[in-house]
Formats: sequence, structure tokens, C-alpha cells
Amino acid sequence: MSTGPSAAPGSGPERRIALIKPSATEEQAGHAVQLFDSVLWVFKGTTRSSWVTTPAAAADIIVVHHSEPAKNLARWRDEGKHIVVLSTDEKHHPAGPRTLVYPFPAVKVLSMLEHVEAEMESRVTVPPSAPATTAPIKPRASTSNADPWSFVEALRTLRTVNNSALWLMCKGPQGPFLWLRGDVGCYYCDAATAGAIRAGTLDLSGLSLQKGTPPPGNLPARPGAELFWFATYHASPSLAPWLNDKTVYRLLRWPDLGRVRATDATELTTQIRVVAALGAESLALGKLAARAQTNIEAAARPPRSAA
Repeated sequence: MSTGPSAAPGSGPERRIALIKPSATEEQAGHAVQLFDSVLWVFKGTTRSSWVTTPAAAADIIVVHHSEPAKNLARWRDEGKHIVVLSTDEKHHPAGPRTLVYPFPAVKVLSMLEHVEAEMESRVTVPPSAPATTAPIKPRASTSNADPWSFVEALRTLRTVNNSALWLMCKGPQGPFLWLRGDVGCYYCDAATAGAIRAGTLDLSGLSLQKGTPPPGNLPARPGAELFWFATYHASPSLAPWLNDKTVYRLLRWPDLGRVRATDATELTTQIRVVAALGAESLALGKLAARAQTNIEAAARPPRSAA
């Protein structure tokens, strides 16, 4: 996002933003808000302003799904707040100056926020409500309640933005231990960390990506596709949120099974059967499991990892 010639990332004003839980029950409504949240999280510290999430009463900008009741929108506008709408129905709620149609690329989120900021500054808009105690946008905490797809969603967002000039890293108690190029083209870590990622013993859902510097010169470069495969493969036994068990899928290209192969012979055999079935024809999840002679969970893992 453009920051101006003298602005450094994070050196600008603090902006308060509220992400409203959708009133609609459709699954995509929640995914749209989650994607918007992921963009804020991934680019924390890299934008001109510091974005912090707050309750609606304290927010400058409120992000809602298109199903949000009109009376709520009218009240917030009367309070001087700026509304951003996330649409999951392009026919009836098309993209506009303050409407994003899901799935939207990260660059559109950043561009829209930049335009809203410019409007706020030109109008010198001040919310009438008293300032509330705010907290920074929180990284995904490493707890049993962490969203199992948070790290994967961050990788998907980064791949969309494709910023190879950006470096991100994950920190642990002993300091940084994983470095990732902004386009997810490659990552760097030691052999022990790579082994834990491959085996699924590292809880990636609890990791927070933050802006960093290039990795030390003594670490080997590893393909980003490898990190994405294992992060997705081990994320959860559930179907990935961007897949649907009723939709038919077809494999466009085989994964490099020499690099992402399972260490367990039985698991590897299942992977090959699933990949081969998807390479031969388009299949929904249930038919894929039957064709590959495996269960639903095993059938879901390679397709979502190759997505």
C-alpha cells in the first residue's frame, strides 16, 4: 500500500476498526469477514497506519456483511463512522467504492482502507463516542482454541498479494526460527523445524507471522509450496474452508511427491491413489474417497494442499 515519500510502515496514525460478526447464517459470510481479518493480520506493521480492532462503539471504520440490518448501518453512519461492506452476492450487492465482493484480493482491501483513510483525513472526522481502551490486532495465539486454518489462510493471502520484497518471520521463546518470503516462494528454517513441519508436530495454527528481515545466510532455502502443502495437510481433519464437499474438483498438476511425500508407506499409497483419481477425472469429495478406496478425511487432505 502506498505510504507517501516520508511515511514509514506503522508510523502513521492509529485507526480503529470493528469487524462485525455476520447476521447471515451462510458459511461464506463468515469466510469473508475472516479473510478481511487475515489481511489486517498479515500486513500488521507494514502499512502506513496502525490498525487496531475495537468494538463498534469505539471504531472509526466498521466492516459488515451485506446482510447487516439497515437500521444498524444507519445508526453507525449517524455516529460518523465509515462503513465497509463485504458482499457474498455479487448479483444483488456488486462491488463498489465501499463494497468488496468475496473472495477479494488483499490489494483491494488495502486500497479501500487507504481511500477511507484519505476521506477521514480530508473531512477531519472524529467519532462522537468517547475513546475506548483498544488492543492491537492480536496474532493467532498458540492455544488449543486457535483457528486451525489461521496460518494457512495467511499463506493464501500472501500468495495472492505476491510481494517478493517482503520478509516475514515466526518467533518462539528463543527468537526467530522460520523466515518466509512475502510471495511464499521460499522459506528458511533449520532441519529440526523443517522436520516438525513435515511431520505435523509443529502447531502452525499458533504461529504469528510478523514483518522481519531476510534470514541468516547459514539456512537453506526451501520451496514455499512445500510449506503450504504440509501446513494445509496437517491443519485439521475437517475439510478446508475454501472447499465444498458437493463441488467437483480436478487436479491441474501433480504435486512433487518426491518433496512432499509422506514418510509412512500406507499414507503415501493413499496420497498417490487420491492424486491419481483427481488427475483422471473431476470428482466430489464422497466419490473421490470411494474411487481412492479411502475415508473422507484422507481424501480431503491432498486436494486442499494442492489448491
